[in-house]
Amino acid sequence: NVLLRGFISDSFDHKFIERMYEEKETGKPFFMFNVTMQNHGGYDYSYANFRQEIRIISRDDSYYPDVNRYLSLIYESDKAVGELVNYFSKIDEPTLILIFGDHQPSISTEFTEKLLGNRLSDLSLKEKQKLYVTPFMLWANYDIPEGYVDRMSSNYLSSLLLQTAELPLTDYGKYLCSVYKTLPVIDTAGYIAADGKYYSYDKASEYDELL
Repeated sequence: NVLLRGFISDSFDHKFIERMYEEKETGKPFFMFNVTMQNHGGYDYSYANFRQEIRIISRDDSYYPDVNRYLSLIYESDKAVGELVNYFSKIDEPTLILIFGDHQPSISTEFTEKLLGNRLSDLSLKEKQKLYVTPFMLWANYDIPEGYVDRMSSNYLSSLLLQTAELPLTDYGKYLCSVYKTLPVIDTAGYIAADGKYYSYDKASEYDELL
């Protein structure tokens, strides 16, 4: 179970996290930034060691094998995350796990356009922003406030993690918390203000100095 397709599987990767945690010095904190590779693109080829569990059923009989492979990989990731959470849920030491995606998958343009209901070349700024949305999850093996974050770009996640862990922020972390109140999303396509308005970098705005 080391490889899924030609990459280290999430399940095997997570076993390394558990082992590193068990090998740490007793009483010392453990921090790890872990980048998985199981789901890296592309998704054009089938593999003998990869059983596809998810298949899209389309009303117009369209078939997107790359999308099916990607969704099947996400399904495997979901099971691996469950294994990791189950492991740390049995650990007495307070533990936080922050999981996020750094970009959307490189899948069929035709499928993406069908989801968005528009050609990529004709997307509005607000529609383009949808191409950069990925989910994140912050889990703890102890009680933390539950909630849903509507908009937060990944540059703010480190501050969110430290705040949730009740650890001190650096000056830069405090700065990010301040900027987040005004501009909760800053990404490649542009930025979104707290009032929900969308902005691109090629046009001046009242936020230029802050950026």
